[in-house]
Formats: sequence, C-alpha cells, structure tokens
Amino acid sequence: MQLEMAAAYVSYRPLLMTIAYRMLGSVTDAEDLVQDVFVHAYKWEMDKESSHVLNLKSYLCKMVTNRCLDLLKSARRKREVYVGPWLPEPIVQHDFSNSDQDPLQTIMFEDTISYAFLIMLDRLTPVERAVFILREAFDYDYRDIADTISKTELGCRQIYSRLKRKIQVEPTDPIITEDQTRELVYQFLQAASTGNMEMLLSTLTDDITAYTDGGGKVSAAIRPIQTPSRVAAFILGLASKMDEQTKIILVRINGAIGVILSSPSEPFASVMSFQFKDDRIENIYIMWNPDKLRHLKLG
Repeated sequence: MQLEMAAAYVSYRPLLMTIAYRMLGSVTDAEDLVQDVFVHAYKWEMDKESSHVLNLKSYLCKMVTNRCLDLLKSARRKREVYVGPWLPEPIVQHDFSNSDQDPLQTIMFEDTISYAFLIMLDRLTPVERAVFILREAFDYDYRDIADTISKTELGCRQIYSRLKRKIQVEPTDPIITEDQTRELVYQFLQAASTGNMEMLLSTLTDDITAYTDGGGKVSAAIRPIQTPSRVAAFILGLASKMDEQTKIILVRINGAIGVILSSPSEPFASVMSFQFKDDRIENIYIMWNPDKLRHLKLG
C-alpha cells in the first residue's frame, strides 16, 4: 500500500491540485489540503488489513472535493469581514522555456482557466462550483459527480443545466489574439508611465472596472473602481508613486498576459491581470495582499 500511495502521489497530485485550486482560488490552501488528504488516506489505508478502495483516483478526488466544500463553508464566514474585494491567488508563469520552473506549477498553468473565470466561479455556491468544475473542466459524468459530492444524479444534472444557462463559458477561439493583448498591455503601460491620459483611456472599455485586493494588509481601494476616467486616474496615481527601482515585468497570469511590479525589497509588490473585450481592457485585477503573493517564485 505504501508503494501504491507513493505512486498515486506522483500521478494524481497535479490533478488534485488543479481541482482544489479551482474550488478554493488559493494555491496555498490547495497545497495544504492535497497534502493533508494524502496523509489521511495513507494512514486510513494502513489501518486496514487490505485495501477495499477499487478506484484510488476517484477516492482521492472525492476526498479533495469534499474537503474543499468543508473549507469553503468556513471561508464564506471569513469573507463577511474581509476588507475590500476578494480576488483569487494568481498563478504566474515567467517563461515557458524556464526549466527551473516548478513542474507542478507548470502543469497547473497549462491546464488552468483565466483569472476572470476563476472570479466568476467564486460567485457560485460551493456545491454549484463543485458540480460545474467536475463536469465542465474534467468531464465527469453525473453519476460520478453525484457520488463525489453525495448528491443525487438528477440533482447534479439540474444544477449543471441551470448554471449553463446563466454562465457564459469562455470561448475556445478568443476574439482578441495574444499578440493584440500584448500590444494593448504595452500601450496601457506606456500611457501609465508617461502620464498620457488620452492614450490610457483609449485602452479601456466604456464599462471598465478595476478591482484591488489588499486584504486589509496594505492600502487598497475597498470598492471596485468604475468608469474610464476614474480607473485611468487611479492607474496614473499608482504610476506616479513608482520609483526608479520598481521594475515592470510582463508575465502570464492564469494563461493571459499580466504584469508584476517588483522592487528590491518586494519582488512581488503587486500582480496585475486583465480581462479583455474585443480590442480593449474590460477589467483590471490588482493583487496587493502579501498573503496571496507568498506562494510566488522568481522566474
């Protein structure tokens, strides 16, 4: 059993991490939860004279999903006193060719969903999120979903059907290409660094919203910032406070172009990601909460 569990750890940990991250929106919590599940599963099986688990993969997925559901129930209560908007922990990839990149982070990155979609998932109830993720992302059949979360097959089918009607699933063919998003972000950064309000406004949609997450640990806007003029003024205000030692590093955040602001004292002072609509920026997400940047590593 020891060898079987060790092999399962290598084989299934990336899958379990992906499920946990999508459920929780936290890399740190996902790592702790998956590690705890393996420890619990190993101890539980060692107490048995023989293993009666017919499908170890399904067993581990069920344990992770249910642990996530339990954790989300307590997290909901904590969110009630959270200072300002709550944003997920970002997954940052510096360079696809970087052989020193954490292999687990690379696997999660390659199979990740956009930051904006992760925020959308957070608006669902824990059970809705589990049903949607297992069905949409991992193509579970309804029988397996029902067994995983201890619901009826019909109930899971109805939950998913209802969610599909109200959720716009990410298109497989984006309207704006990667080269276009890169050029748009360059233009956005140039306008911000030079104080060019007109150029900055030209990169934003009319319904632009900026979200900042400081978690009460650092200064941040406690409400979303809306309208192009207010968002542009906010961005220009941030840029004016940057000193010469601050570096702007272009990276990928959950699969899309993003930015890291780095200084000698704070390698990850903030992480900025974007949601695009046609050829402009529709949403800006700025992570300042140091607790949610702790898992990041330099490229």
